[in-house]
Amino acid sequence: MASILGELKQTKPFPTPGLETGASLLRTAAQLRRLLEQEMGTHEMTLQQFNVLRILRGADEPLPTMEIADRMVEPEPGITRLLGRIEEKGLISRSRCTEDGRRVLAEITTEGVAVLEEIGEPTDYLCPDDGAALSAEELDQLLSLLSKVRRAMG
Repeated sequence: MASILGELKQTKPFPTPGLETGASLLRTAAQLRRLLEQEMGTHEMTLQQFNVLRILRGADEPLPTMEIADRMVEPEPGITRLLGRIEEKGLISRSRCTEDGRRVLAEITTEGVAVLEEIGEPTDYLCPDDGAALSAEELDQLLSLLSKVRRAMG
């Protein structure tokens, strides 16, 4: 099994296990991002656009702009521009809230749902099945550990 030291062609050990773990997490995240960006590119979509569509598909009702931003895996500072680009593709629609005209609500369109169905789940290779990298038990353990790290970071 290749270690992060070998992948980075580093000859000296990391000063602490924490630094080695951090480097390994960042390397893994970068690799996952590259794979997902490549998959999204075949659908002329960014990861952020895909994330917004998934959020809106899972919502029971139109969501305010800032609620979408709060639910994103990676926060997007230009959420209004991002929503505008997705709307131009016809994948979402936006409208003013009838109770509060200052709020803009977004919802996924039937075209947006169709695109998500076409894409499927680009992270299926993380799930436990034939040839999976991790078992169901290992995935549960990893999720628990990652959650613990995020809580510790605030």
